Amino acid sequence: MDALRITLKDLRLLSRDRRALVILVAMPMVIIAIVGSSTGRLRENRAQNRQGLYIEVADYSQTESSKRLAGFLASYENVLVRPVDTAASSAPTRESLEAERPQGETDARLIIGPEFETIVRSKSPTELTSPDETTRAKGLSALDMSLVFNESAADPMMEGLSKLLVKLSLQNAILPILAEKVPSFRGAARRSVIPEAWEKTATTDAKAAEAGNRVYQFFIPSYTVLFVFFLVNIMGRSFLSERDTGTLRRLRISPVSPSAILIGKTLPFLVLSLIQTMILMISGKILFGMSWGSQPWLLIPIMLCTSSAATALGLMFSTLAKTESQVSSFGNLILLSSAGISGCLVPRAWMPPLSQKISLMTPHAWALDAYGELLTKDIPSHSVIGQSCIALLSFATVFFVIGLYRFRSDAV
Repeated sequence: MDALRITLKDLRLLSRDRRALVILVAMPMVIIAIVGSSTGRLRENRAQNRQGLYIEVADYSQTESSKRLAGFLASYENVLVRPVDTAASSAPTRESLEAERPQGETDARLIIGPEFETIVRSKSPTELTSPDETTRAKGLSALDMSLVFNESAADPMMEGLSKLLVKLSLQNAILPILAEKVPSFRGAARRSVIPEAWEKTATTDAKAAEAGNRVYQFFIPSYTVLFVFFLVNIMGRSFLSERDTGTLRRLRISPVSPSAILIGKTLPFLVLSLIQTMILMISGKILFGMSWGSQPWLLIPIMLCTSSAATALGLMFSTLAKTESQVSSFGNLILLSSAGISGCLVPRAWMPPLSQKISLMTPHAWALDAYGELLTKDIPSHSVIGQSCIALLSFATVFFVIGLYRFRSDAV
């Protein structure tokens, strides 16, 4: 009951602390919104983030070979092929498509001329089995094709990759024609069919939109964990304020036990941390289309364990810091260094192996492992999440014991 009274009193005080509410709720939302807008999405139905190569195909040939060429080009992973309607009365002319470079997210435009199949059929078997020999002199124009690139995002590697993929797709596209001239290729031609990726462009676009949301599966949990641990500074200032006003001294000389005092002082921040996390997760789903994974109920133990570790760390720090300057300087040092090494700012997979091992000394890293397992895996591993939660509770226990020892030994 004593701890509950202290908890209710501190909750009333926290509700009046606008600075704490801004830091814990408003600030992470603003940062996530800035990151979200910079990647090109503020809502789920906005244009998806760029994923791989976007290639437009204008097929003026409309033959089996040209359709096969576009189909095999679309079958490559991380290549999105979008057809240009060349049959409509308002369709752009070939000349205009070659003169105007692609805009926006389109990386390249492949134009297949009406003479494409006629030219291919006129080639010898030697030329057909060596497409590089066919196109070396005049490039793709030797087969009545052209490739136009986006001028606003010039990238030599992207241009070279696009040309290579077109040539590889061309080899598959001309197999039926080659089989007519070389009988030994007939078996390969019969097994070679237009991939489904070209026929189901709507499905491909839906998958691309889903892939565009994956960026938020990293950003939102990372910034959530980062700002959950901002409780360290806020709890430190709260304890200093109560030291200055004499509240802690009066509690120490009361019949309330030290453990009950610390539990009562910690629970309000645990509640605030859980509310903060829920707001960020709900906002992430509504504003950015973030998925909660296939088993959303697992968010509950992850949030509880992460908030417990954060509030216990804040408690320990509060019993160690003696002045406002110590809270600001050492608190920010702890927050930024642990966030940087743990993977809150950049994925841990990008770090050197030694840094990845060192990061496991922070509760942040275990929290990110749990969120990553739940939010990015189709079937999350309960053992991985359980291991992370146990590690977080272990951190919380150690932090609380140290804080309790310091509180008992400190002459307030």
